[in-house]
Amino acid sequence: MYRFLLLALVVWLPVTFAASESKRETLVIANSKAWKPFSFINQKGEPDGILVDYWREYSRVTGTPVRFLLLDWEESLQAVNDGRADVHSGLLWSLSRDEFLDYSQPIMTIDTQLFVSRDLLNVDMVELLSGKHPFLLGVVQGGFEHSFVKRNYPQINTVAYSNNAEMISAAFDGDIDAFVADLQVANFYFSTTQGTHQFSGVQHLYSGVLRPAVAEGNNALLLQLARGIAKINTEAKHRIFSRWMYIETVYPNYLVPTLSALAIIAIFSYLVLLRMTVRAKTRELELANRELKHLSETDQLTGLGNRYHFYSQFTQRVTRADTVCVMLLDIDDFKQINDTYGHQVGDAVIQAVGAKIKHIVEKHHLTGRIGGEEFAVVCSDFTVEQAKRLADTLCDSIRRLVIFDDGSKVTISLGCAYYLRSNQEISLSHADNLMYQAKANGKDQWNFKLIDGVPANSTTPKSDSINSREIS
Repeated sequence: MYRFLLLALVVWLPVTFAASESKRETLVIANSKAWKPFSFINQKGEPDGILVDYWREYSRVTGTPVRFLLLDWEESLQAVNDGRADVHSGLLWSLSRDEFLDYSQPIMTIDTQLFVSRDLLNVDMVELLSGKHPFLLGVVQGGFEHSFVKRNYPQINTVAYSNNAEMISAAFDGDIDAFVADLQVANFYFSTTQGTHQFSGVQHLYSGVLRPAVAEGNNALLLQLARGIAKINTEAKHRIFSRWMYIETVYPNYLVPTLSALAIIAIFSYLVLLRMTVRAKTRELELANRELKHLSETDQLTGLGNRYHFYSQFTQRVTRADTVCVMLLDIDDFKQINDTYGHQVGDAVIQAVGAKIKHIVEKHHLTGRIGGEEFAVVCSDFTVEQAKRLADTLCDSIRRLVIFDDGSKVTISLGCAYYLRSNQEISLSHADNLMYQAKANGKDQWNFKLIDGVPANSTTPKSDSINSREIS
């Protein structure tokens, strides 16, 4: 009898484990089918490239099966948005994409340049980019470079292509006079395509960080990706990147005679060239300053305003309105979250809370992450009911976040100070005291107080009811 039971157990365990493995869900990874060397379909009809190898390594270290869905660039974004794909393997952040995507950890940095044909090398770049000189500029439909050109150079005539392969092929065929492409992409095509190439990189446009992205609000998958990406070690990343990034910058064979001619011309046109350089550098500096201003005012983890930006705007917001509502909220037991689940999960919790605040609070109000797990909101010309409703919505929405595998909840304590009259003496002190009262009363709730009026206090306990009591 015992031998029979032992034999049954030996047979049953492998079958059970195999069935459990088979239930592991496959991640569908989307990207472009013609973005060499990052993501493309090779001659064998198989997915290939840096990002493909990166996610194969992710699959190896996590045991999560992956399947690649390589499409035209714009369709790859839509695939994540409509659920055909779970993850976009890597792309740059933009304001329009942020409306339907949430981003994970950085993978690598890319540089993007303007490439022009040899016929345009003698044209003043400032004149060229101003649209005064007629030419056709190729971009990839739905790509970051497409929105960048439309935003910064709306006067230029552009031709949008489905992918990089079609765009660069059109350039080589003479259908367009210039194109915008990542330096790594252009070098790859220049070095792997036969024939003479009549294009040169003439101006750096921007640099950016490639990050994976999921559909907005999919916090559970963001947490899963954060844990998996942390398992990919530096050696594996170096092996993947070095396989593809060996291609050096390729110079066209007409460069030497062209430079010789330009050197002769430069003797007679030094002042003109100097003026061109100054203008181009000035524009680059202006663009860099705008980017630096954005970076200096933004919390990189949540995308909300940082402490510096919040306090620089605070006085103006509380003195130029009829009524002012100041909220301070703090993630409950955050140190315990870090100690239990690790700092990467703690970062994911801060990202998720920040995303909820960004989604719920209207854009014209002031929001910011002002401490490690502490956030602040200032709303102008709010009614008392609007302030209470917003405080309740924030607590409830964050309480509903699904982040931890064990079912633990993320909660906040929120202090809401409502001022009947704006005043330059308004600070965060009232909201801070109310927030600590909410923590003392059991956490996972909000505390409300009316300032310069009939004092009143309301709290939302962990049940659905709302209790009110006066504060002296």
